[in-house]
Amino acid sequence: MLQAIFYARFHPERGPSVVHQYPKGSIVSNAKDEGQNLVSFSDISAYIIPPYELCDRSFSICSNGRRVLGFPISVEDQKYDRNRFTFNVCFVLDEKTNAQPWHRVVAKTTAFFRDMEESDGLLHEEETLPGLKWADEETYPAESTGVIYGLLRAIVEDLNAYEETCIRVDELHVLNLRLEHHNSTTPPKVRISDVPLLTSALPDSEQWTCDVTLQRIWPHMDGVKHVQRIAEHADVELKLVKRAVRALIYHQRAMLLDLFHFQAVYTATADLAWFISDEQMQEECCRYVAGTNDQDDPADTTSMTLVQLYTSLSPGLSLHDFVLSHSSTLARIDIRRFITFGVIKGFLRRVHKYALAIDTPSSKPLSSTQGSSPSKSKPKSNEAVVREFQQAWKRAALTSGWATPPAEPPLLTTAASHHRGSQQVVAESDDEEDEKLRRCLDGKHCLDEICVALRISEKKLSEKIRTGRFGEVLVFSK
Repeated sequence: MLQAIFYARFHPERGPSVVHQYPKGSIVSNAKDEGQNLVSFSDISAYIIPPYELCDRSFSICSNGRRVLGFPISVEDQKYDRNRFTFNVCFVLDEKTNAQPWHRVVAKTTAFFRDMEESDGLLHEEETLPGLKWADEETYPAESTGVIYGLLRAIVEDLNAYEETCIRVDELHVLNLRLEHHNSTTPPKVRISDVPLLTSALPDSEQWTCDVTLQRIWPHMDGVKHVQRIAEHADVELKLVKRAVRALIYHQRAMLLDLFHFQAVYTATADLAWFISDEQMQEECCRYVAGTNDQDDPADTTSMTLVQLYTSLSPGLSLHDFVLSHSSTLARIDIRRFITFGVIKGFLRRVHKYALAIDTPSSKPLSSTQGSSPSKSKPKSNEAVVREFQQAWKRAALTSGWATPPAEPPLLTTAASHHRGSQQVVAESDDEEDEKLRRCLDGKHCLDEICVALRISEKKLSEKIRTGRFGEVLVFSK
C-alpha cells in the first residue's frame, strides 16, 4: 500500500524543500501541527535532492520503518537560477513491502513530471502562481491553485484502490500507471464455459485509454455469464475476450469460476479444515451467503449450520439433490453465493464430467459390405440428390436424341422444394453438430464446455451420446 507521496525540489533560497505532499502532514508539518510525520525530511533530504552526478537513477532508502523510493531529476537550462532545476517525486511505503514492482512506477512518474517541465514549464511556473501554498505552510493545500497537489492525490488514491491510474492533466499530458506484480505462474487456459469473476475493482471506464476490449466486456463480467455469452452480449470476438480475461487473471484482477447449474457436483477439499477452524472466515461467510437484502438477518445462519452444509457436499450428490435434501436449512441462504464463497476460498471444488469415445464407428468401403446383410446407409444430403438427378436427366436427354440437354432440370414443386430445403438445413445442422461433438469426445473437454459449444443442455447431450452414433462413450468424473 502506498502510504504517501511527495514532490520536492532544490529551491535557490529554501534549499531542499517539499513543495507538495499527500496526505497532508505526512512528510513535513507547519509549526502548529503535531510532529507525526511518516519520515523526517531533514534526515533524508540529502538523498532526495542529491548531487547532480547522482541524478537520473532510482534509489531506495529506509527511515523510521518506511521505505522511500525516488528518482531525482536535474533539468539544465539557462532560464533557471543556477542553470538547473532539480526535483524528485518520492513514494513512501512500509519498509517490509516488496518495492520491486514500485520502481518502474516511480521512474515513470518522475519522467512524466520531467516532460511537463521541459515541454511547458508547468512545475516551475506553478511556484509563481498567486495563492500557492507550500507543504509546510499552515493553510496548505491550496487545492484550487496549480495541478501538482491534485495529481499526487489521484496517484495515491487510484494506486491503492485499483493498482493503476490514468490521469489527464491537460490535452497533452496524460499519466498512465500500473503496478505490475511479478507472477511466475502462467495464467490458465480460458474455456468458453468459464465464468470470470472480478476479485478487485477496476478504474472508471472513462479513464481507460487503450484497452478497447476491456471497455466492452467489463459491464458483462458479473460472475454469472460464461465467456462465450460475454462475447455475444458485448459483440466482441471470442478470442479477444479470452485474451482480456487471461490478462486480468495474470494481473490478479479476476479468477475463473465454473458454470453454475443444479446438475453440477461439488465436494470439499482438504482446506475445509481451515474454514472450520477460522471463526472470522465463518462470520464472513454468514454475511456473504445472506445476500444483499438488508431485511435478512445473517445471524439466523450460524457458523455451525454452514459447516454442516459444506460437509454434506459429496462427489456423488448433485446440487439439485443437495438443495432438495436441505431445503428448510437453505431457505435463507443464497445457494449461488454459498457455492461461490467456498470455491473462492478454495475449500470447495467442482467435480467435472468428461466423455471419451472408446470405439468410434467409421464408414467402411462398399466392397467390404458385399455379401453381408444389408444395412441402412446414411441419408444423402439434398445437394447429392440434386446432382444425381441432374446427371440422370442429362443421360436421359442424350439417349432420347436431343442435340443438347437442357441447362436446368425441371423445377420441383414449391411444396416439395420447401420440404427438401428444410430437410437439408436440418440434416446439415445435425451433421455439423455431430462432427463438433465427435471432436470433443476425447476425454479432455468437460460436459459444461461441450454444452456451451453446442448450445444444448446436459440432458440433451446425454441423449445424443446414447444414440450409438459415436460408438461406445465412457463418461467419467474427476
